Amino acid sequence: MKKFFHFPKFSETFPNEKRPSKLLREYFRYSFRKVWCSTQCIQLTNYLNNSPLWAELFNQNLYRVNTLLDTYCDKTFNKKQRLKAIKENFTRFENLFRIHFCNQLVTQQEVCIAKLSDELNLYLSINQIDPLEGFFSLNIKNNQKEHIYDASFTLLEENKILISSIQGPNSKSAQDLIKSATKQLYGIRPMFMLIYIFKLIAEKFNLELLGIPHKRQAKYRWNDHSRLLFNYDIFWKDNNAILTKNDYWSLSNNIERKPLNIIPSKKRSMYKKRYQLLDYIKEKINLMFY
Repeated sequence: MKKFFHFPKFSETFPNEKRPSKLLREYFRYSFRKVWCSTQCIQLTNYLNNSPLWAELFNQNLYRVNTLLDTYCDKTFNKKQRLKAIKENFTRFENLFRIHFCNQLVTQQEVCIAKLSDELNLYLSINQIDPLEGFFSLNIKNNQKEHIYDASFTLLEENKILISSIQGPNSKSAQDLIKSATKQLYGIRPMFMLIYIFKLIAEKFNLELLGIPHKRQAKYRWNDHSRLLFNYDIFWKDNNAILTKNDYWSLSNNIERKPLNIIPSKKRSMYKKRYQLLDYIKEKINLMFY
């Protein structure tokens, strides 16, 4: 494990980028932001050099410093709020999941929490899609390690957990993957299964579960609809979330269950298996994070 962290040069954050125009544009952005956030850069460097585990996380991919320079989960965060949120996230993650698990996660990049079916597994991972949407994520993958659905998150002050992105597969076989996964999850679509799992985690640690508003999501651009394939506000409403005073969507930790005796007989077996699966996931979470 590399114990020390230095704030990187631009070339260290984009080592594989070959397009000259892209490099030039990003160079000027990076240079300006580094000057603008100079005080916070020093503070983050000092924090990481006193937290070797999280220094290692940044050293694995130095692009992660853009969570301070650019965006971290919520587009409305200013530079001071980003620094505070980053530090708060790591501190609370350590406190909740314990240092042994944190070390395992940073080393392995992912830890399997539960086997959802013969072909599907649930992981808690280091977010490999875009750190600007959060350092950690929940993932449903198949045995071939294809991503079925991913959801990144951050831990906030006052015992809150913010779901900052939801993303499905973008391959040609995406619809087939989702259809197959839904069948294996007894009729629960993967994106909704991830919300149920967040509810179980929030219940376990007594956290308030929040969803990011559409226009505050890290990839939101008012003039670029290609970045977001669905509306987060509509999605949270579909999950019975309520918009709070701070404009986050608040989700209940409760998972509604219909009594089996009111479910049509032809669907009763599927619902019973669905509830058994949720109970199994809850048990695995409680055993892993005792």
